[in-house]
Amino acid sequence: KQWYQRRVRGVIGIIIGRVMDEYRVDIGGAHVAMMSSIAFEGATQRNKPELKPGNVVYARVIAANKDVEPELACVNKKGKANGLQVLEGGHIVQCSLGLCRKLRQHKSPLTNPLFNYFKSFELCVGLNGRVWVRADTVKHTVAISIYLKQCEYMSGADAVGMLRQTVKALG
Repeated sequence: KQWYQRRVRGVIGIIIGRVMDEYRVDIGGAHVAMMSSIAFEGATQRNKPELKPGNVVYARVIAANKDVEPELACVNKKGKANGLQVLEGGHIVQCSLGLCRKLRQHKSPLTNPLFNYFKSFELCVGLNGRVWVRADTVKHTVAISIYLKQCEYMSGADAVGMLRQTVKALG
């Protein structure tokens, strides 16, 4: 299934280039999105972030039309970041939109087993089928990424068993 852009909060995009004062961002849709260089909290013409191709952002779609490239911003309507930001480090996992919706639920049954195995980790779930994962070690990041991919095709109990085996194998 292809993801179609619409005005939503929370997509994960990858910077692919810069044109004048705008960044081109791959959000996994039919079109590449554009994001102004001052679309960040506290950014001005003199004080704006310098993003490079490959940087990952968690942003919201502020304008989407089938005929025009979507527009992103890392601020809400009041100009506050409120969790929208540049994501440093980590790994991106591609998954289904249904799994992303399940992961975004408050106290999701899919994220609860992770707290049993890992002391600290971060998940950022985009509504475009991308999940950004960062943990305290690379091994833990890989284990969480494998677990999320397994949740796609296994029942909850089977995925937890796979998580246990993965953690044991990675040490």
